[in-house]
Amino acid sequence: MAKSLLLCLLLLSAYTYVFAHYNHPKTLVSTVTKNPILPIFTFTLNTNEEFFIHISGPYIVRKCNDGLPRPIIPCGSAACAQTRRVNPYQCPATQNTIINGRCACQATAFEPFQRVCGSNQFTYGGLSMSSLNPRSPSVTFKNVYSLCVPNIFLPDFPPGVFGLMGLAPTALAGWNQLTPPNLGLEKKFALCLPSDENPKNKGAIYFGGGPYKLQNVDARSMLSYTQLIKNPRKLNTYFLGLKSISVNKKKILLAKNAFDFDGNSDGGVTLSTVNPFTTLRSDIYKVFIKAFSKATLGIPRVKSTTSLEFCLKSTKSFQVPRIDLEFADGKIWKVFAANSMKKVSDDVACLAFLNGGNAAEQAVEIGMHQLENILMEFDVGRSAFGFSSALGLVNASCGDFQTQP
Repeated sequence: MAKSLLLCLLLLSAYTYVFAHYNHPKTLVSTVTKNPILPIFTFTLNTNEEFFIHISGPYIVRKCNDGLPRPIIPCGSAACAQTRRVNPYQCPATQNTIINGRCACQATAFEPFQRVCGSNQFTYGGLSMSSLNPRSPSVTFKNVYSLCVPNIFLPDFPPGVFGLMGLAPTALAGWNQLTPPNLGLEKKFALCLPSDENPKNKGAIYFGGGPYKLQNVDARSMLSYTQLIKNPRKLNTYFLGLKSISVNKKKILLAKNAFDFDGNSDGGVTLSTVNPFTTLRSDIYKVFIKAFSKATLGIPRVKSTTSLEFCLKSTKSFQVPRIDLEFADGKIWKVFAANSMKKVSDDVACLAFLNGGNAAEQAVEIGMHQLENILMEFDVGRSAFGFSSALGLVNASCGDFQTQP
């Protein structure tokens, strides 16, 4: 009898382990789309709610317009204290409120398009997302922290966009709420943002460690990694250690500290899923444009009719020099024509870089056009940023990633 009981317990233990091993998702995934109304990238949560991808957002922001009461997060809680650490530096300090006689935590979000601040109740609730595990194709997770905001805060968001998925390197960011002890995913997420030229106009977002299946290949093998660096006064932003910029394999001549932080923690090199094009501080932009102009002397110039200043006549055999971003650890991000030029008409293409002026907040802010149709991995646990070359070089696009079990 004792032996039979022991055997049953062993079998039950083995079954429990196997069940947990094969049903616990290692990666969550969703299709990414580029919104045709506002230039933002969104993905789906809760079956039909679109969330705007904001890699500098410190937490999740959700629309709450039903008038229903929300769970209260106490003012003295650890979660409330964390909101204060990552309060957007563009906004004033947040004040808490009283709900039903209790001190309720409030948090603040910075809306990047109108550039306004809004404060409201910080709360928690459930979210669901699809996974690549056929045994559990959808995963629901409870007690996800988010900032609950009324419609008035996001008036220009297109219909169907329910909120903002903050993916900053912060404790309350969406990716971090899926890691232990909550869900158990690795401390990383990956993005492939679709381009206008992609006929499928689809991309992918992954939470967890992959694999990232691209045409039956694990695209992690395509990634080069460079170090993410921190700015103690701007905790909501990913910074990269850029060392130099080259045009046609020739380094442009810049001050030695051109990409460094200054005494106010401005400067540095960062990434944006808000601004459409890469912005360079004026001293960098002028040297860069001069070098690019010299390297394209054989191509007829066209007068610009957009915010992009440097435009060329585009033909079928149109070729422009490659732009290289070299990091301090020697890794090189190669920017080819598909990401350096923006087609504005059938026969005109403009260099997709903007002059940010002398008072630009960052030395370089790499914009959405330069991030499209490449795979990026934010391995926050290792403080590493992975990037691929343009997927078009291997006859692929972001729409070719597997987003279904």
